Amino acid sequence: MRPLPSDHQGFKVRCRYLINLLKSRKYFPYAPEESELRRWTTSEWVEYQAWLFHHGLITGEDWHTLHRHTLAWRNPPLISVLTPTHNTTQEHLYECIYSLLAQAYPYWEMCLVDDGSTHGQTIRLLKDLVPRDPRLRLSLLPVSRGISHATNRALEMARGEYVTFLDHDDRLSPDALYHVVGAMRHNPDVDILYSDCDMLSTRGLRFMHLFKTDWSPELLFSFNYICHLMVYRRQLVQAVGGMRAEFEGSQDYDLILRAAELDPSIHHIPRVLYHWRQHEHSVALDHDEKTYVWESGVRALQETLKRRGLEGGVDEIPDLWRGNYRVRLRPPSKNTFGVLSVDHWTQADDFAQSLSQKFKAAADREYLIVLGSDILPEDEHAFQELISWFQIPEVGIVTGKIIDGQKRILHAGIVHRPDGIPLCIYEGFPETTPSYMGATSIVRNVSGPHPACFAIRRTLWDSLMGLKPDYSGPHAILDLALRALNKGSRIVYTPFARFVSEKGWWRMDDLPDSDRRYFSKQWASWLSHGDPYYNRWLTIDRADMGLNLDVPQSDKIEKPND
Repeated sequence: MRPLPSDHQGFKVRCRYLINLLKSRKYFPYAPEESELRRWTTSEWVEYQAWLFHHGLITGEDWHTLHRHTLAWRNPPLISVLTPTHNTTQEHLYECIYSLLAQAYPYWEMCLVDDGSTHGQTIRLLKDLVPRDPRLRLSLLPVSRGISHATNRALEMARGEYVTFLDHDDRLSPDALYHVVGAMRHNPDVDILYSDCDMLSTRGLRFMHLFKTDWSPELLFSFNYICHLMVYRRQLVQAVGGMRAEFEGSQDYDLILRAAELDPSIHHIPRVLYHWRQHEHSVALDHDEKTYVWESGVRALQETLKRRGLEGGVDEIPDLWRGNYRVRLRPPSKNTFGVLSVDHWTQADDFAQSLSQKFKAAADREYLIVLGSDILPEDEHAFQELISWFQIPEVGIVTGKIIDGQKRILHAGIVHRPDGIPLCIYEGFPETTPSYMGATSIVRNVSGPHPACFAIRRTLWDSLMGLKPDYSGPHAILDLALRALNKGSRIVYTPFARFVSEKGWWRMDDLPDSDRRYFSKQWASWLSHGDPYYNRWLTIDRADMGLNLDVPQSDKIEKPND
């Protein structure tokens, strides 16, 4: 079977090839040619291309192996893919549908709803392709009523236990639904799944990888980090009422914010399964193209605060790209917290004992702020920002940003590593450095605070019975934080609680080695799985959150167990 012509050849030839192929086939799925798989794993970026070479689905043999495995799975679920269309260019719509036909997992349906397209070529392509495969289903709306209405119509058409959303000009990876269903098989009670993604350039090449954290509720307050690929249990989407037209443009953001309030089981698939296209009128390319998108995002967050009984407001962050938000929560009264000063790390061996004594002496305070003696709040609002996040009952610890006198980052969140020495992301970088996914400049969840710059609920401290006597130095705080996570308490990093260390500061790798060894042994199982608030495909050897090219080649193939 000859491969499809490349992007540089005529679209009509490629489209006609697919139509003729579908006419001639008596069964499905359509197995993509290796040349097509290679085209789909071509990147604009040299480093990302090297990563794709090791971790992308490149060979037809791998595709067929995945497909054979699906045939051995018992009771494979039907996945309904919801795709509204409106005046979509033929080439982009063709590739969108083609990415479904090329799935290694064959048990899906594509619910296409055209939202009153006025471009005849869009309708002609839909009418030509849809009859060629029974899994393609089409509804034509006479007039345009917006993407939310069209998506809800597609939801009404859906028959699958799970639904997912595919924009009409985007593309799924050919192993996307295979890995989605594989995750379901290991997590049968899961309600929501999401994956990593990247972008397609105007030349159709991959770049701008977005390697995400595991479920992170406070990060979701900063931006819609999960966005694509999103898979929901259909009953859950129906329970919250589907998409809401009043949040058009950010309707998917509004949906996940509402769905999260039902306490669903949420699972992150650390694989790039969705490709988000940039083109002339794409929000992905020009963030000022559709300003109503970001305004809807602000309103979705404001309504979320109101629904959850949280007092505060929402603004866009002006120094970041559009769609990044700052939630300002009202702090409690000042007399509810106390500040405990701890000595510099020249006395690290006495750290844990000294801090425990200070906590005993401040038993009347609802919140305690621990601050190094050489770390000063930049302004009077720093303490208020820290404790404001305790409005959220599940938040037990909050840590802030520390910079030096030259505006270089000293702390903007830590990442746990297997050796027990935490990584401080962007340590030593100018504060103005654009960080990966804005990590240093947005509120997000972390697995541990800076041991000399954090606030904690007194009730959490008491329930954990304070610091363990096994530690002498600051690892006692890192241990406390992981025990808090195990109890279901979350830890928040906020860059809006700013602190300055003029004299310099301790380094994580300068901490007592005996504590480090004990910590890494005690938490070996947890550490071996990787920090849940840091993606495994990002480096833990450097502070710049670059690609981790040393990770062994991932299993592309899940062996069937039934």
